[in-house]
Amino acid sequence: MNTEQKDVTGRITQAELARRLKVSRASVSKAVKAGRIVADDDGLFDPVEAELQWVSNTRPSARGKRKAGSGSYAEARARKESALARMAELRLSQAEGELIERASVDFALDDIGAILRGLMEAFPDRVAPLVFQRHSIDEVHAILTEAGDDVLRELSASLERQARELDAGTPPAV
Repeated sequence: MNTEQKDVTGRITQAELARRLKVSRASVSKAVKAGRIVADDDGLFDPVEAELQWVSNTRPSARGKRKAGSGSYAEARARKESALARMAELRLSQAEGELIERASVDFALDDIGAILRGLMEAFPDRVAPLVFQRHSIDEVHAILTEAGDDVLRELSASLERQARELDAGTPPAV
């Protein structure tokens, strides 16, 4: 049975408003003091207007959707502890050589891309004189195969060099 007195106009007390909003009376009192909810001169609230003011002027996390004891401090602390543990795992993986800094990988990929581009741009100039005036498709094929193999060998050597530098932890040269 509700022992709260309601105004004949339907206005409600702070306690009744807190029950409707599913928050503590202290939360409603703080909202009134902060001006987020406005009471009438006699301290009563129009329930519809007060609920609209609460929703419009209160952070979502404070709108009564949390259970008691699951405060944002506890959640924030748990997230922080989890993040610190993950960072420690990443540092360990890096120290054990299982993890490479992204900047080093990006630099290596850019370098390999530049080398491949240079090799491919030079390919026609290297091969055209060799295939010019060849009479047999077999001769042209053999020349192209050998030139392609040269490009692949140079690219492979570059990849091996980059891998050694990454394994050694050599910082990328800028």
